[in-house]
Amino acid sequence: MNARERRAEPHGAPRARAPLGEVCVPCDELAAAHARRLLAAVLDSWGLGHLLETAEAVLAELVGNAVRHAGGRHVGITLWRRLSLVHLPVRDGSRALPCPRLTGPPPTCPEDGSGLQAVSSLSFRRGTELLPAGKRVWAEIAV
Repeated sequence: MNARERRAEPHGAPRARAPLGEVCVPCDELAAAHARRLLAAVLDSWGLGHLLETAEAVLAELVGNAVRHAGGRHVGITLWRRLSLVHLPVRDGSRALPCPRLTGPPPTCPEDGSGLQAVSSLSFRRGTELLPAGKRVWAEIAV
């Protein structure tokens, strides 16, 4: 961290937690369960267990979307914290961008095409990054 980055952090704010190295889980029906266990362990180690319910819902949706729509053999998960946000990125091998449903009632089940609407409502912000061999879909949860 350089001097300018240190000055930009509020006094007393937690330092950025080093990202958890990417963990690849098989792209199958157990991927979301693996992601939830990983998330629970990491949040507990950071003293952020109170975020578990919200963060689990968001991460499970992102992983579920990667499994349902991207295909491939693995889904990559990397968790990190910066100041007052927990960053939840999920990488897959597809370059097809997610298409959130922008109108309609709140989602009632994950398959109704509105999972990203739920992610948006539960998270501080979310986004997508195209990668040379796929994409990363992410969301941030406020601490």
